[in-house]
Amino acid sequence: MVSVQELRRDAHTGASIALYWAVTRAYSILGDPAGLLETSSELTSFADTLRGEPLVRSRGGMYYTADYDVCSSILRSPLASADIPEPRNLLESLLIGPLPPEEQISPLLDGIVVKDGDEHTRIRRLVQPAFTHRVMQSWREAAQKVAAELVEGFPRSGEVDLVADWAAPLPMAVICEILGVPFDDRATFTEWGNTLAEGLDRARSLGHARAMNAASQELVAYLSELLAERRRNPEDDLLSALATAELDGDVLTDRDIVATSAFLLIAGFETTVNLLGEGTRVLLEHPDQLAAVAADPDLVPGMVEEALRFVSPVQFTFRTALGPIELPGDALLDTRQTVVLLLCGANRDPAVFADPNAFDIYRDNARRHLALGFGIHHCLGAALARMEAEVAWGALFARYPDTSAWRLAGEPVPNPGRMIHGLRSLPMRLGTRVPA
Repeated sequence: MVSVQELRRDAHTGASIALYWAVTRAYSILGDPAGLLETSSELTSFADTLRGEPLVRSRGGMYYTADYDVCSSILRSPLASADIPEPRNLLESLLIGPLPPEEQISPLLDGIVVKDGDEHTRIRRLVQPAFTHRVMQSWREAAQKVAAELVEGFPRSGEVDLVADWAAPLPMAVICEILGVPFDDRATFTEWGNTLAEGLDRARSLGHARAMNAASQELVAYLSELLAERRRNPEDDLLSALATAELDGDVLTDRDIVATSAFLLIAGFETTVNLLGEGTRVLLEHPDQLAAVAADPDLVPGMVEEALRFVSPVQFTFRTALGPIELPGDALLDTRQTVVLLLCGANRDPAVFADPNAFDIYRDNARRHLALGFGIHHCLGAALARMEAEVAWGALFARYPDTSAWRLAGEPVPNPGRMIHGLRSLPMRLGTRVPA
């Protein structure tokens, strides 16, 4: 039976969502960036409208930028907080939305991605050893085995959904293997991952908000139970390692471990899925480059960097100033002011990337992109994402090297969210598979 408290929360949530979208539509009509962020058909095009100014202010008080130097300066500033700020006005209150009860662990609000200062440093120091480049490369063989099995399992006709049958299963299998999630539970983890990734955006309806909250609570309950089991019977996996991690007498709490593991599921899964899906779609639009990279494995790492720059799986993020932050262009972000960093725009900044809207696997500075963050919040799993992408594309090119036969078999289905950019479906015909 639904409690009175839950009914009140639902009513508050539903009203907040409805009001948010009404305000957003009004701001969009006025040409305000707060509305255009939600309504523009392409965020890279919206980002272009911000060029020429280091910071653009919304009527609601928030700032927006697509300037590479400004974004990178804010991301590396110790005064730029990734935590959820206290709302100062109606728009910020609506943007943040109702927060879960304090006692409820949230994969998004309790994860390392929103921690600052000493708390961020404490958790990162304890978790980092499990995510070094060396450790991630040790997972390469396992990832190659999974990738080969996935490609081998494609229908003989060569018609396949490259998201559902390739881009999604690989990173999910790897992150579950790393965490120590039993194989039989991976399909459920995929559902949770898809639902919670959409939670990075504002809920679109009360039903959407309920689905995100249910997925969050189910995932947290599952990981809490699995953590308790690993404390009793440790295994060779990340959850067991985090349970016993200690540095200078400091340890992770159960809340730290569960929230961090849950967020790793979302981040470790969604970034790679969307990079592979949307990246492959972009490659199809550049057949000469597709043929070149399929024929020369040495081109794959550079292609991965250019795909990260061009696709920008995470389109934007937020920071709030804890104190005045001086920025390039004589700009200033004052204390408690919040800024939306258009990473997709920074990655297309013509001051940094020549011909920025062109996809070029030979680009010599593609790795300067901000797709995996920058500064203290640089993506913990950056090496993992790069390794998975290299392995996945490598396996696909090895078995289907005749890329002239690659064709779309239907319309790609985009992600419904704004912050996470990618595809939910990519129907393809790949032609004839060569023998292993």
